[in-house]
Amino acid sequence: MERSPELENLIVAWFETASRGDSSMVDRQVSRHEGTCLIGSDPDEWFRGPTAAESLIKQVEGSGGSVRSPADTEAFTEGTVGWGSTRLTISFPDGTSVSPRWSAVFHQEDGDWKFVQLHASIALPDDEAGWVHPD
Repeated sequence: MERSPELENLIVAWFETASRGDSSMVDRQVSRHEGTCLIGSDPDEWFRGPTAAESLIKQVEGSGGSVRSPADTEAFTEGTVGWGSTRLTISFPDGTSVSPRWSAVFHQEDGDWKFVQLHASIALPDDEAGWVHPD
């Protein structure tokens, strides 16, 4: 397992492109493989298979959000598989913002790194989410 500056740069570029409402990177970097799975923070954001990229493209083009530089971005590779994570803040035109946690799995296809799994979640304290820890 090795640290991957290449994938770290890809993650940062992913959010810079999305901030501009530009979906071209989604089109280029998301795998069309049957096993691709893109999961957003909304319960209805669960996109699978070869058409997952098209579903995500619609969200990127309509988002209107601006991503502040991702923080704590790190990525690693082992052979043709890579993974990475980051934390970020998305600011919206109305002044609100949200700070999701984000992770992805990559696979090398024809020499290019492609997203095969992506997940974003909004962190809530366990007690607010209804998670009860046994004493």
